[in-house]
Amino acid sequence: MALSESGGHRRVPVLASGQEPEIPLTGGRITKGVVRVGDTVRRPVGPHTPFVHRLLRHLEDVGCDAAPKLLGTDGEGREILGFQHGETTADFQARDWSPAQITAAARLLRRLHDATAGAPIAGGEETVCHNDFSPLNVTFVDGLPVSAFDFDQAAPGPRARDLAYAAWLWLLGADITGPLRRQLALLRAFLDAYGLTGDHRHGFGRRVVARVEAELDMHQRAGRITAPGSWLHREIAWLREHADAVDHGS
Repeated sequence: MALSESGGHRRVPVLASGQEPEIPLTGGRITKGVVRVGDTVRRPVGPHTPFVHRLLRHLEDVGCDAAPKLLGTDGEGREILGFQHGETTADFQARDWSPAQITAAARLLRRLHDATAGAPIAGGEETVCHNDFSPLNVTFVDGLPVSAFDFDQAAPGPRARDLAYAAWLWLLGADITGPLRRQLALLRAFLDAYGLTGDHRHGFGRRVVARVEAELDMHQRAGRITAPGSWLHREIAWLREHADAVDHGS
């Protein structure tokens, strides 16, 4: 697993007016145009923005520091967020995590879920799901996940749905680097650290399959993935093949 500085950048000129330079950030995978300006991050807005801003304000109000602080918008209409100091990874396929890293990731996700569970922003659902709790969307300090970013897909939903997607993003799939038995041991550590117990673990492998299938459907409807045989199709085929092993191993 390779980590890079969260503020990793290419060389940019200092602005003539004395303003701070805009430094393109390397974290994340989809959103374009994210830059650091001083101790802030500027991100493009979109249809998701009003809900994300409500969410970030709620997290700050309840004292949850596992997400960036919302500071407003700038003159170009971009949202302004507090910069999260630490490191990010750009290697989505590494999945070579230590038990300590996996435990920290699970506890981070639990903190986010607990902070919104039962709150009006959850809209009657169990919690607010991040819906893309990937290693790419987490800031690491001393190698451990400490905070999350990129809440563009966040929405009310059940905890188990977010856990299933996170399990795939961190631990499971056709390109895992270690033996499956090791990944399943890490999955147990992940679910234990989160606190998922009893009947909630039953059928977890099938839940992972269903969640990734839903992701494929979303991309197809958006016109981003249509051809059979794509990477996501291959991942789903692998997850279907190993769903029983995930059930028994988790």
